[in-house]
Amino acid sequence: MMENSQLAMSQALELWSIKCFIVLAEELHFGRSAKRLNVTQPTLSQQIRKLESHFGVQLFIRSTRSVELTPSGETFLPLARESLIKLDEAVLLSKLAAGGMSPGGEQLKIGAINPAVHRLLPLILRRFRKRFPETRLDVRIFDSSEILRALERGDYDIGIMRPPSNGNVIRFSPLVSDRFVAVIPKQSSLSSRSTLRLSDFVGHDVFTLDRFELSSFRSIHDQVVDAGITLDPGIKVSNTTAALALVAAGLGITFLPEWIEGIVGRDVVLRKVDDLCQEISIGIAWRADNPMPGILPFVEYAELVARQK
Repeated sequence: MMENSQLAMSQALELWSIKCFIVLAEELHFGRSAKRLNVTQPTLSQQIRKLESHFGVQLFIRSTRSVELTPSGETFLPLARESLIKLDEAVLLSKLAAGGMSPGGEQLKIGAINPAVHRLLPLILRRFRKRFPETRLDVRIFDSSEILRALERGDYDIGIMRPPSNGNVIRFSPLVSDRFVAVIPKQSSLSSRSTLRLSDFVGHDVFTLDRFELSSFRSIHDQVVDAGITLDPGIKVSNTTAALALVAAGLGITFLPEWIEGIVGRDVVLRKVDDLCQEISIGIAWRADNPMPGILPFVEYAELVARQK
């Protein structure tokens, strides 16, 4: 009995070490990785050393200024991701079976915001449809406020959206968060800078997105103004795509969530700002009293995909 207990503990530690490896491989920064994992940097270092000792190979090249994957680490990364994906899905399917949650031929109506289309939604739909092919999916892309109203009316079953300011009967589970980055015209003198702080933008043409119904955009506006940056009064924009067009035209600099990395053109560069740590989240929302059998399995799959991001 003691041997079985020790084996289970050893396996749990190895799984945790693999999770630490994946996060560090994604971030290539001990501080950011430790924050994501909610551990201290020494604890993270210990887990990586334990994994390297177990395999007998070096997975990372560390220096005082950088962290890089070795060829062994690059080879191991996709295999490590796949092993955790399979384990998580096995646990999920066991959980769904135990709870009697088995979607059938019903139709799930899903509303999603545009950022989700570029990150989460395809991954969720692919995995859910593979497991539950008989469930019909009706997907529409629209704004968070519209999705919230559609959920409250019962017109839609699931929303992939920003956090609602007023929950009422709506349940919400955060999935992923994006840090805000500076969106800079390529011809700007700031586009070639490797490190930036808010004070560097003083004297440049800057505008912010007018989305004050979302607390993160309100916070960005306030931080920019508090840093002494004068905003361009001649620009008012509340749409991400329109903001990108203005930057691409060279009309100014703005700050947007980093998901836009997948849609920016050649005339725009993205830069992290050291003292701008604001984040904005995307999550999944549904009515607590909606009896549709496919909702909770879809939520579970969404959370599974988010854990693997």
